[in-house]
Amino acid sequence: MPHKKRESWSSRPAFLLAAIGAAVGFGNIWRFPALAYKYGGGAFFIPYILSLLLVGFPLLLLEIALGQHWQTGDVGVFGSINKRLRGVGLSAVLCGFIVTGYYVPLLSWVARAFCESFGKMSDGWVDVSGSDASDYFFNDIIGMDTLGDNLHPTRLVWTNTAYLIISWLCIGGCVAFGIKWTGRIAYFTMGFPILLLFLFFGRAVTLEGAGEGIQAYIGEWDMSVLHKQPDVWSTAVSQIFFSLGTTFGVMTAFGSHCPENSPATENAAIITFSNSIFSFIAGFAVFGSLGYLKNYEGADDINDVVTSGPALMFGAYPAVLSTLPGGLYWVRLLFFNLFLLGIDSAFALTEAVLTVMKDSIAGNTISDKLVVGATISFGCLMGVMYTTDAGLIFLDVVDFYVNFIMILIGFCKAFSAGWVYKLNDQKLKFGEHIVNTFILTTFGSVTVACICWFGFKSNTTILGFIVLFLLYGIGMISIIKKMQENDWNVKEELYSLFMDNVLELTHELETTVGKIPTVWPFLLKHFIPQVLLVLFINLVFSETAEGETEFGHYGGYLTWPFQIVGIFVVL
Repeated sequence: MPHKKRESWSSRPAFLLAAIGAAVGFGNIWRFPALAYKYGGGAFFIPYILSLLLVGFPLLLLEIALGQHWQTGDVGVFGSINKRLRGVGLSAVLCGFIVTGYYVPLLSWVARAFCESFGKMSDGWVDVSGSDASDYFFNDIIGMDTLGDNLHPTRLVWTNTAYLIISWLCIGGCVAFGIKWTGRIAYFTMGFPILLLFLFFGRAVTLEGAGEGIQAYIGEWDMSVLHKQPDVWSTAVSQIFFSLGTTFGVMTAFGSHCPENSPATENAAIITFSNSIFSFIAGFAVFGSLGYLKNYEGADDINDVVTSGPALMFGAYPAVLSTLPGGLYWVRLLFFNLFLLGIDSAFALTEAVLTVMKDSIAGNTISDKLVVGATISFGCLMGVMYTTDAGLIFLDVVDFYVNFIMILIGFCKAFSAGWVYKLNDQKLKFGEHIVNTFILTTFGSVTVACICWFGFKSNTTILGFIVLFLLYGIGMISIIKKMQENDWNVKEELYSLFMDNVLELTHELETTVGKIPTVWPFLLKHFIPQVLLVLFINLVFSETAEGETEFGHYGGYLTWPFQIVGIFVVL
């Protein structure tokens, strides 16, 4: 049976808005501003911008370019690099679908809060305190008031189950009619939140006390956190990963519907820049509001009102809006805005799965709407766990464990494109001994150094660097000696070993995606995979306040069911 004709976006703006919508989500509002406050105010922007330029943007460009060049989803593009790498693409898509599994229940809580603002809460959003708003969310919306001390789930919250089904039906409606309609829908689901962002920004910065909140957000530059709190670097990279969604197969799927010769580098730059600008402006809106809340409630310090995550989105922020003239309407606008931001990301994550399924042999034998129906039905079943009264606990645990998969997949993607592409050609040219020694030298030295850095209680930073340079030096000397024995021009052959395959990939992609930055192939092979390996090993060795590994003991939650569910997700 011939393959179905591949759809293209209705226009370039439609693609860009859909891709920006996929990147921009809840984390831009509830996580990014709080991280800036936690890590030295404006100082956080240094690791954030470096991570964005050196890791986030190159990986985003990789996904868009691969999808556009091979006109297929994640499984197909990595299978094109090497048939054995199809699992890398499949893992990315499954990781994205796991995120969708808890993202849509979160979206359904937003939908319920919005709808109830027209019902039983129509008179409730008047001069509400942050604690009262949080109690409403945690107890009335999620239903956590029935949890015992062990936090085990005790019941299904049937209202949330109904809203979960409605949310998935909305997502199905966004993706059921093809990529052209998805792009047209994005004009509203991303365009309107952009307008609302500036509306919230303008209102927040004019509130009394807003200046104090903005000062806490970006006015202070505590540069000491860059060395006293080294986790700021891994946190910045993680924020970029989650925000841009570069390890979920979304941008590969979206790129595969771009016509040949679309400017992939320019598109990736616009998406990256837009996502960060949204986060930056949202920070002013959030912290301007928190500065006002601090004055309004008579708090002694801005610390007393700064929150992040659901407590910010459903607690402090709507509490601020409820005190304004027309507060109920501001609260409704907030929840409506959050729903639009969330559904953009949700249908983008779903589209990554649909693209892979439609590109498969089975997908070519059944209708697209049947594929959509099966996908949203399975997604709905995945989400039932989060509609229990312990739904937020499950969400927190799974969200943590997804970090392991996400960083590992990012490493595998960069390694596949930077090292495995044309690997057999390199082995034919240099011999297996030299190529294998080069790979082992590069990643073996980093791995052993990481064990020194993160595996011991004492300060072993200097020891780690000594081991890194020593092992790498020994390996490279071995390679150089082998080249000399073969009477090769060492300088030329070393450059060829270091760069030839990834330069070939760059030149191949440029035939269909336009010019790619000169530094991109170097970052893809000699910076990004090494950095992500360090972050992954750091995460593996991370510990709780009690000195136990976070893996298996996250948050102090019980082993069953919470840790088991989280570990199952990783495995």
